[in-house]
Order: sequence, then structure tokens, then C-alpha cells
Amino acid sequence: MGNPYGQPPPNPYQSPQAPAVGAAWTGLGCPRCGSAYTTQPSFTWWGGLLGPKLLNHTVCNGCGLGFNGRTGKDNTTAIAIYFGVMFSIVIFLVIVRAML
Repeated sequence: MGNPYGQPPPNPYQSPQAPAVGAAWTGLGCPRCGSAYTTQPSFTWWGGLLGPKLLNHTVCNGCGLGFNGRTGKDNTTAIAIYFGVMFSIVIFLVIVRAML
């Protein structure tokens, strides 16, 4: 019969549980809610077609969190840097074009 005080068997109809606070991210699903339903957007307003691919941006379909698919960390700082660099390049090209 087994140990009556042991861990109950997993429920196949229940979504996976979120990892404990401070636990290492395993790379399986969302680091916030634990949902396995994540997608990589092909286009974003901040990065166009190239940004999400460069930053390995992944979005959870459960809670909407955007994070780095490799590390599980927030992409906000990387997005700000990417957006700032691209904006600077565009401004530079506009100024150069105006000088010609």
C-alpha cells in the first residue's frame, strides 16, 4: 500500500506548481507561475523582428510575463539597452543624411 504519510501522486489534470521563492529556475516554463505554455514572439514594438531573437525573449501565456528564455531573468534592462542603442543609431543616420 505504501506510506500513508508520503507525497500524494501528481494530479494529471492540474497545472504545474510554481517553484518556491528563491528556488533556481529550471528552464521549464515560466519562472513566475510555472506554466509550461510559453511562446517566443516574432515581432515586438520595442525590438521589431530582430530584438526578440537577439534577447531570447519569451512570453508566458498564463501570466503574461516576458523573460529571457535561457536564463529565466527579466529582460527589462536588456530591452532598454537594445532600444537605446537602436534609437541612437537611427538618430545618427538621420543627422548624417541631413548633412548630405
